[in-house]
Amino acid sequence: MSKLLSLAFLAVSSLSASAQVATTVGPLTTPLGGEVSMTLSNDNPGKFGVLSSLWRVRDAGGATVFQPTTPSNALLLGPGGWFTQRWDLCDQSGAPVAPGTYLVDIQFETWSPVVTTTVEVVAEGAGLVLEGSASIQPVFGGGPGRNFYLTSPSDPGKLYLLLASTSATVGVPTCGPILPLDASPLLTQSLVPGALFTSSVGVLNAQGESTAPRLKLPSDSSLVGLTAETAFLVLDPAAPCLVARSSNVHSLVIVP
Repeated sequence: MSKLLSLAFLAVSSLSASAQVATTVGPLTTPLGGEVSMTLSNDNPGKFGVLSSLWRVRDAGGATVFQPTTPSNALLLGPGGWFTQRWDLCDQSGAPVAPGTYLVDIQFETWSPVVTTTVEVVAEGAGLVLEGSASIQPVFGGGPGRNFYLTSPSDPGKLYLLLASTSATVGVPTCGPILPLDASPLLTQSLVPGALFTSSVGVLNAQGESTAPRLKLPSDSSLVGLTAETAFLVLDPAAPCLVARSSNVHSLVIVP
């Protein structure tokens, strides 16, 4: 199929679904050595097309820091499908950017609105994002659900614990950093491995990352509109304090 025909096909297939194309960018606080994830989610029962490489990163003053030079590719997402791209925190020359505020612009089509997300790049820390929206739609192909991206570049090989709560205002003190989630029955439930997420407990890889934890929601309309706050802890059983680090909070709003 030619490039022109591909674009025409995507435009037609996306017209009825554009209101349900979800854009998720994060972690909103990303440590150097990690990556910023950009995901387009199909949250409707039909199929629609998206284009890759339609994103750029700007600094706080609006100047372009990085923009992909690869040609856009036409992709067809089935019901519940999603497509993720990553920014490795490098500028156009390949040099790592400095800590600071960055603006991530992303589109799913050349004619679609630009969605801009502010991301803070920090020297050290832990970042969390669900790669896609929290939808009750069945995942295309019967897969295990959309995954979380966890990054803590200073902690390769350490344990992580992914948790959830109904709010994140005060936090829970630990022997180390504060868990930025409030005490709630949902938090207690999430302390049980696998109760809310698959692979909620695991080991970060050599880059201090994991995409093993996944969210798989039942097709229950009563869940739509509910919000859950999520965060993860980095654990070090060999240290005097078990809790080595805590991540940012990532909010999940469950959609149809």
